[in-house]
Amino acid sequence: MATVRPVRDREHLVAIIRDSLGMFDLMIEPAQITVEPYTFDSRIGWDTYLISIEGYGVWGMANGPI
Repeated sequence: MATVRPVRDREHLVAIIRDSLGMFDLMIEPAQITVEPYTFDSRIGWDTYLISIEGYGVWGMANGPI
């Protein structure tokens, strides 16, 4: 949970992802990002969603739709 970051909206998510992957010189476009339901994680009480990037894979998780 040490890496949890608050996300205001979809645009903010795109900015966070671009910043985190900047060292890889990838040009991430909003259309490449999907946020899909995954499972309920009883350890943290989240309805977990996977954040994935087309051509990259799973980038992270969220506690709801973004």
